[in-house]
Order: sequence, then structure tokens, then C-alpha cells
Amino acid sequence: MTTKYKLKQNSDFVVIGGNRPEVIKLSELVKSFDDNYKMAFLYTGQHYSYNMKGMFKEELDIEFDHDLNCGSADVFVLKDNITKCFRECLNPSYVIVYGDTNSTLAAALAAKQVGSKLIHIEAGLRSFDSNMVEERNRIRIDSMSDYLLAPTVLNRTFLEYENITNNVFVTGNLIVDVCRKFSKNAILKGDYPARYLLLTLHRAESVDDPRTLRLLAKYIAEINYDVIFPVHPRTRNNLMKHNIQMPKNLKMIDPVGYADFIALLQNCWVVLTDSGGVQEEAVILRKPCITLRTSTERQETLLIRANRLFPLLGNDNFRSLNDVIEEASGTNITINPYGENVTHNVLDKLYNIIDHGLGAKQILSQRYS
Repeated sequence: MTTKYKLKQNSDFVVIGGNRPEVIKLSELVKSFDDNYKMAFLYTGQHYSYNMKGMFKEELDIEFDHDLNCGSADVFVLKDNITKCFRECLNPSYVIVYGDTNSTLAAALAAKQVGSKLIHIEAGLRSFDSNMVEERNRIRIDSMSDYLLAPTVLNRTFLEYENITNNVFVTGNLIVDVCRKFSKNAILKGDYPARYLLLTLHRAESVDDPRTLRLLAKYIAEINYDVIFPVHPRTRNNLMKHNIQMPKNLKMIDPVGYADFIALLQNCWVVLTDSGGVQEEAVILRKPCITLRTSTERQETLLIRANRLFPLLGNDNFRSLNDVIEEASGTNITINPYGENVTHNVLDKLYNIIDHGLGAKQILSQRYS
């Protein structure tokens, strides 16, 4: 693969985005950097399409300084491409990675290879499920990071259990600012029932296994509400391939942009999801969430009863999904565990890191509520 780089520059910070959720979460941060610092935004293209790039520009008002267009490549292929960009173009002092995807791990490995300092935003999330690729990625990235920005005090506690105590800072979660911004002007487009559930599924174990899809159809048929499901073409194809008929109370719609998704979420009764990001957005917007998985790395949402687990496969809680929905719908969510003005908090930490070598003694330990 040949990539044309821009002129060589010595970057203070290189921010890495690999997929759509990462770019959304980073969007306010990359637009808010002080001009006194040289920042480059590099997109690996783990999730790549022309429409997605258009969404980044039109909805988020961001463009990438460098687009590697790697696709969903092997971690080490991604690492080699990112390393080449670092060496031939960016020469970063600090590399900022977000989350737990293969792109994040690849960028972390590349940073270590070229000798850059590594900053991990969204550090310390743990599901304690080693079967999840993301869990293994998170643990590995945290272990090699020079600075760790944890969304919550609980995330910092998980790091402490792993003997990671130096240069850990509790900053809140960047999705708060993005979600707040879009929710202010969210307009529900289309004809929807006055009371509906929102369903999102994207994980391979949710949409590629016909057993899971058949169980989903069974559970949805038992629900007393209409369900709106923005469905990815891959999921539609799997439903057709396995001849799985969805019940009449499930309305499948085409994938939507972020603004339209926030409008759907803000107006729903309860959200059903397998997405980590949607769990966060739901609690920020005070919408009850049911996570269709056996575990979650967003442990705070369980502790404040804003979220409940209901695995589609291996469900051993002996309760119907309808019962869990009724219980969840009565939840009064009063706590946002992810902070406010998070972009400012994160930038303050980044500037102090580069200006003063901020260390463990300056750990921010405020509990957000």
C-alpha cells in the first residue's frame, strides 16, 4: 500500500482514530487543541467507507491530517503502516490512543517502536472477560502506556489492582461533551411510536451467529413494545442468509448518522444494545439500558442501576426480556458517572504533561456525579 504523506513535521501530539466510535469520541478534543501545540489527527481506516468519511466532515466538522486507509487489517500490518507514517512524516513526541480496538493496539505498539511517549485515553476499563479481544487489548495497552487517562475513579481502581499507579489521571469520558452537543438540537425524523425501544447490534457474536439472531427474534416477539432497529447491511444479509423472520413489532431501518442516532436514543423508552459506547450515551441522556452481553466494561453503569445485562446466548437469569425491560423502564437515572466539561479536563492534563512532565503526585481524584 502506498500512502502519500504531507510534509515532514515534528508533532507534539499525534491523535489516533481507527473506527467510527473513536472518531466521534475524539471529535471535540481534536477541534479544541491550542494552536501553540502541533497536533496531527491520524485515521487508520479500520472502519472505512466514502459515506463514513463524509459523515466525519459534515456531522462532526473534522478532517484528518493523515488517512492510512488500512481497512480491517491485521494488528501488525496496521502497526507497520502507522510506524512508517511516524518515522517518515510525523515524528511525534506523544502518541494519543483511545479505547481498545486493534487500531489502538497497533498505534500503541508503533509508538513504543519509534520511542514516543504513549498516552491512553479511556484507560482502566475492564469487563473481566478474557474471551473478549478488546479486553486483552485494553490490558496490553494500559501496561505499556506512559500516561493513563481513566474516565472514572472505578477505572483507576482497576488499574491499581494491576499495580499501575504512576501517571494515572481521572478525567471523565470524552463522549459526554459530544453527546451533550448533539442532544441539544436532536430532532427525531420520521414516524415513530410515542413509546418505542431502540435496538443496536454490531458485535460479530451478535450478528454473525444464526442462533443469536433466532433468539433475538424470539425475545423481541415477547416484548410489549415496538422496537426500532437501525440495521447494518451485514446483519440484513445474515437474516436473509439464514431465513430468519423478525417479528412484526421490530422495525428495521437503514443505518443513521450520529445526530439522528442521538435523536432516536433521546426519545426512546429503553435501549437494547451490545455496544460499549451506547451504554455510555444512554446513561448520559438518562435512558435505561439493557446490554445484550454476558459482561460489560462499563461497570459504573451497573453500579448505579442505569444498565442491566441480558445475554442472548447462555441466558441463565430465568427472566424474560420483557420483565427486565419493565424493571429498567422504572429506573430514575440521576447520576452521570462520566463527568462534565471533559474535553477541558483532558486538554488540561495533556498540556501539563508536555509542559511540566505532570506525574503521579498530581493525580486528579475527583469523583464525578
